[in-house]
Amino acid sequence: MKIDEFKEQMYTRSGKERLSSHLESMYGIRVKQLTELDLGVFRVDRHDGLTWIARLFSKAMPVKRVQGDAEILRFLEQQGYPAERCAHPNAVSLHEEQPVLVTNYVHGTKPKGSVKAFYFLGVLLGRLHTLPVTLGSMAREGGAWHHLSLQGGPREEIEAALSLLMGSEQIVPEEQRLLYETLLDELKQSDDFREMPQALIHPDFVPTNMIKVDVGKWAVIDWTGAGRGSRISSLGFLLWAAGLRGDLQCVDAVVAGYRKYINLESEELARLSSAIRTRPVIFDCWALCMGRKGLVDAVQGVSETREITKAISIRAVQALRANMTHESRTHMKGSPCSKENANKLFTY
Repeated sequence: MKIDEFKEQMYTRSGKERLSSHLESMYGIRVKQLTELDLGVFRVDRHDGLTWIARLFSKAMPVKRVQGDAEILRFLEQQGYPAERCAHPNAVSLHEEQPVLVTNYVHGTKPKGSVKAFYFLGVLLGRLHTLPVTLGSMAREGGAWHHLSLQGGPREEIEAALSLLMGSEQIVPEEQRLLYETLLDELKQSDDFREMPQALIHPDFVPTNMIKVDVGKWAVIDWTGAGRGSRISSLGFLLWAAGLRGDLQCVDAVVAGYRKYINLESEELARLSSAIRTRPVIFDCWALCMGRKGLVDAVQGVSETREITKAISIRAVQALRANMTHESRTHMKGSPCSKENANKLFTY
């Protein structure tokens, strides 16, 4: 795909200045102020009620996918899982042919990537991976980063990155051809882990999407594109975020939290290194195509990723293998804890 076509499809929003009027007409509310926090993500301060978040998607986003996001949020609420909540029973609408999802704004603070925050992220991810994925939108293929792919999971994300990278081939100088081929080969070798054990996964389960609501109480936000996918692809990206700055204690914290609910199978452990590496490689390719990195820097980033991944995966696998205690064995292969105990841990 050509870069201009991709940007038009993924990042264009129209009618932002009329979004307040749309929300007032659709829901009978009075908007005090609308503040864009991120691309298409608006804080909706109201005169007459709780603060909302309105996510305005591009026209290319299928409305059924956004309705599926809302269904997953309602499911998480039923399960007592600490996530943002739909702000209205009819949480999805169309604004100038663009889907809009409204949720309640989660008041709190974002963690700074501490050991404690990564421990709770590990716990929350483990809990998420015990939830059933057999019905409705929970069973849809999900997990693709929504800034790169509008739907699907890791395979669709990889294919979208390949399409972008191959669409950039004609602008690669001849003297950098070998670097381009190196990056393309690395991306082609990326694994989607489709045959690995599946779970409900969040596309971007990192501190950026975690809110500390109160002491020991957390909530996970931005569930766009969630669905069924390989649990190691999700865990791998969290481990990458934990070890990125070289603090392997954060890796230990993720493992300690995650294994309260799940111990990976032997084949998952064997392929964990690849799961940690896949998303960062995709990010480097995306950054190149978006003009945020040069080709030399992108290839250098992939090389650095290999080294970082090696250290993270060795530490994580050792911790996962060393902690097969009696307690962790009782939760092996995703056996869920009770909903009552989960709610004690994560009051929303």
